[in-house]
Order: sequence, then C-alpha cells, then structure tokens
Amino acid sequence: MKKFGIIISGLGYDDGSSVWDVCYILREIERYGAKVFPYVPRESVERNIPGIRRKSSPMRDFSKEASLLVRGDVFFIDDADPKELDALLFPGGKGNITILSSILRDGTEAQVIPELRELVAGVYVREKFIGALGYGAALVAFILKSRIKPIITINDDAQIVEVIKSVGADVMKVQPHEVIFDEENKILTSPGTSPGSSLFRASLGIEVLIKRILGKK
Repeated sequence: MKKFGIIISGLGYDDGSSVWDVCYILREIERYGAKVFPYVPRESVERNIPGIRRKSSPMRDFSKEASLLVRGDVFFIDDADPKELDALLFPGGKGNITILSSILRDGTEAQVIPELRELVAGVYVREKFIGALGYGAALVAFILKSRIKPIITINDDAQIVEVIKSVGADVMKVQPHEVIFDEENKILTSPGTSPGSSLFRASLGIEVLIKRILGKK
C-alpha cells in the first residue's frame, strides 16, 4: 500500500491549507487504496523561529484544525519519517507562505520551519515523489533552492511567482486541470483551487497528479 504524507497548515485558504485541495487529494488517495498521513506544524513560522514577532503571533491548534479536514489521526511534521513515505503532498493555500514559511513577508530571505525543511530534503534525496498545488509548489521550490532548479507551476500570484523565479525555479503558467511533471526531480505541480477558479478543472488536475505518482493511466 502506497503511503502519502500530506502537509496541512491550518483550516482555510487565506491562513492555512485550501479545504478543496485537501478534500480532492483525500478523494484520490482513497480511490486508489493508498494510505494518508496528515502532518501539521507544532507552531507557525512566526512562533517557531526565534526573533520573528513571536509575541504578536497567535497560538493555533493546527492538529484540531486539520482533524476537521481529514476525519482521523493527525501527526506533527517532526514525527514524519521520509523513509516510510512514498510521496509527500502539499495542498495549496496561503498557509504555505505565512504559516510554514515567511515567504509572503520576507521574499527570498524567508525562513521555513526547520522540521519541514528537513522532511522535504529527506524525501527528495530518497528520490520519492513530491506533489504540490498552488502556493505549496512555491514552498517546495523555495525549500529546495540550494539543491535544484525545478520546473513547476504555482498560480496567478505575480509577487510570489517572481520570488520563486528569483531563487532559480522555472515557473510555468498552466490551466487548473494541467500538471507540470519535473521528471528529473520527481516533482509534480498543479495550480489547485483558488478563489474564482473552476473547482471542477482544478479537481481534474489533482486527479492527474495523484495518478501520475501512483503510475496509473
């Protein structure tokens, strides 16, 4: 049975993970009989990294928020073992650039939660698949910027696209139902859902992404 880790940064597109992305991912994983392991941060990057507005950032129960989405057990990112996973998935949502990292505020000088950086690196060096949607793709490219120059797609956020291009990624613009597969680095990305976009077309992109990871036609 294939094992997918999924990184959830909270409940909601604007300050966490896209609910639609998570639901479509879970649907496809269940469809093909794979197993999912949801992972959340213990704290946001604002509270995790010393010196970054720690007192002004609110405490959030990311486990509780994620459990509302996955309807089951939720684990912390620092408990994840890349050796045990076949793939690591990142739903879209601004939590990727505000909770898991400070990309939105700090651009190319952003911080990333250390345990997430280590997990992504561990999955990558073991040549496991990484799948990411929207802002999740931006985060993956940022974390791996010192290792590779991946080919990805993000979404229509011009500011974030420019940041990720400036750290070496080749960012392609595609439709919601399309997937970019960087075969050399085993990274698959799609725009995912976003306000005003077609949920149906985005769901098709997510379906294709999961099928490619599983080797399904």
